Amino acid sequence: MNYSGWFASLLALLLTGCQTSKAAPAYAALIEQTTPDMIREIQHAIVALKGGTAPQLAHNVFMQHSTLFLEKGNPLDPYGQPIVGNREGGITGFELQKRGEQCVLYYPTSGEYRVLPSVPCVINPQQP
Repeated sequence: MNYSGWFASLLALLLTGCQTSKAAPAYAALIEQTTPDMIREIQHAIVALKGGTAPQLAHNVFMQHSTLFLEKGNPLDPYGQPIVGNREGGITGFELQKRGEQCVLYYPTSGEYRVLPSVPCVINPQQP
């Protein structure tokens, strides 16, 4: 085998080794105690993942459940009344996850997530 063939084989072996390395498993998570800064960080992650404006979140978000569902509000007519039957966008879901040592907000619709560096979370004992 010449040097170029040897180099190509070595490169293929190295790339195969990189592809088989596994990411940290994801576990449903909870926040034990929220702060206003944590809520803002979660809001920013939601906007980064799905766009739009930051939703209003409860002070106990992710303290009891690992999932968060947001419903898009109904648009209003010129008189301030909801337009009946218009349900554009529907419901959007997010999941708080523990991946290794990191707490992340996962958006199943896109399969993407954002790390929440200042949000400490624990694995949810109620979910596998």
